[in-house]
Amino acid sequence: MPTRRTIIAVTGAALTAPAWAALHQPAPDLFSTATEGGPVSPPLLDMIDNLVAHAQQLDDHQGGAARDFVHDQFTAVARLLRRASYNAAAGRRLAAALAQLAQTAGFMAFDAHEDGLAQRWYLTALRTAHTAADPGLAASILALMSNQAADRGNALDALQLAAAAQESAATAPPAVRSLVAARSSLAHAVAGDLTSFHRTREDTLTLLDTPPDTPLPRWASYIDRIELDAITGRGLVVLAEQLPQQRHRLLRHAERLLHARAHTSPDAPPQRSALRHGAWLSLAHHATGDLDLAVDTARLALRRLPAVSSTRSVALLRRLHDELTPAGPRSPAVRDLLNDLRHLPAPR
Repeated sequence: MPTRRTIIAVTGAALTAPAWAALHQPAPDLFSTATEGGPVSPPLLDMIDNLVAHAQQLDDHQGGAARDFVHDQFTAVARLLRRASYNAAAGRRLAAALAQLAQTAGFMAFDAHEDGLAQRWYLTALRTAHTAADPGLAASILALMSNQAADRGNALDALQLAAAAQESAATAPPAVRSLVAARSSLAHAVAGDLTSFHRTREDTLTLLDTPPDTPLPRWASYIDRIELDAITGRGLVVLAEQLPQQRHRLLRHAERLLHARAHTSPDAPPQRSALRHGAWLSLAHHATGDLDLAVDTARLALRRLPAVSSTRSVALLRRLHDELTPAGPRSPAVRDLLNDLRHLPAPR
């Protein structure tokens, strides 16, 4: 289990080589005759699956506030894998549950700006998803690793990890492949590759509309058009920074795609995503010169902060403060917002 000590983030082969290795090695047989933890029964597996789903829901709604809960559940499931007895089918379910908990913990660490720790969790999740023989889950993890690399400005790593994610997702349900395509578009955005960005957007929509040929895994139940549009919208804002000649058109498209998620009801999930993409939408409005919309959208995002822990979203709002500051002297609404942005809550 990764600890919360400071861990330095890595780049290059140290990050991408384990990703490709997980794809090209056979999954091991996983069973145990240990007796210290007793047998793993079907009701226990069902309870673990419910706990995993609950951890993911907490992450969607509250962000990193539930980190300790997720870590505790990871420890409990890992202990069962080491000490309990189970057959191969039960072992794969335990490993899949452990991989999902590690993925959730990794995203929480990433959202808290703890990049090295997030990478460690993601690699743990990836190895465990491989052990569970779950390439769709491995693809989701690889796509999150690609997003982290893109966020850090490491385009080559992001593109490598996105390619690995798409290869891993080849046999996954269409909705999972659609999610992976949407996340992969962020790698093309940070690389400034408009053609590949548009291609992955088309793949995202085509796959989302493709009838499923296999059941959608429970962890992927949140996938819908609004969330995938928001991911793409975020990429368009990044792409606009890379391609100044097409900046206005890209930002206007981003505004349309981000709007629905940014205006999620305050009592509906996913609140963390609504906060984060609301901050991105406010930045897009400001970049197109719509100060009133930038202010209104930022205030909507600010109202989510008491219930959501999201350091990266707060960082985006601080960035908005810096970008709006020159407009403060000529706009009372901007001045009031700037005052609120100067008193953002400290990360929890």
